[in-house]
Amino acid sequence: MMSSRKLLQGLVLTLALGLTSVLMVGIWKGKTMKEQRVVEESEPTEAEMKLTDMEYTEMQEGNRIWTLKASEANYFQDEQKTLLTSVLLTLFLKSGEEIYLKSQKGILFAGTRNIELTDSVEATLPQGYTLSTEKAFYNHEARTIQSESLIHLTGPDVDLQGKRWQFHIPEREGIIEGGVRATVVFLPPKSQPSQ
Repeated sequence: MMSSRKLLQGLVLTLALGLTSVLMVGIWKGKTMKEQRVVEESEPTEAEMKLTDMEYTEMQEGNRIWTLKASEANYFQDEQKTLLTSVLLTLFLKSGEEIYLKSQKGILFAGTRNIELTDSVEATLPQGYTLSTEKAFYNHEARTIQSESLIHLTGPDVDLQGKRWQFHIPEREGIIEGGVRATVVFLPPKSQPSQ
């Protein structure tokens, strides 16, 4: 009876050691595969198409909606996006006026035609207003420009700062929200010509 008990203990110990070995090998292989996957995913994929001095105009019913210019464009088919460098986006208003957005980097999303601008975004709006922020997003379907990063707007008689900004292009209406600070400068009235 003593020998069968020792045999059973030895068998259980061998089984436990075997299972531990299998688990250790499985954990080691899983960790190694995960590290390889992270390395593979972090390596940038090669663009399917690269363009320099790219210019594209979006038309709708014979009217220009916007023109996008970039010093370099790298198109990625799988992600349906184009990475842009030195970007100038011109939005055309029905009134004939134009809005200009410049940035160091951008992304054109091919499926939606939405555009994200990053890194020193400068917007020039009608009637002498300028806006600066670090990131802006153009929503093609909604025809809006918005920014969820700090903004600074200057123009005739006004200097505004805020945390968020949205501009509705068809209505020519802008909204600044979040900790808004404003400076209004009243200029003296223009002198009337003598009669």
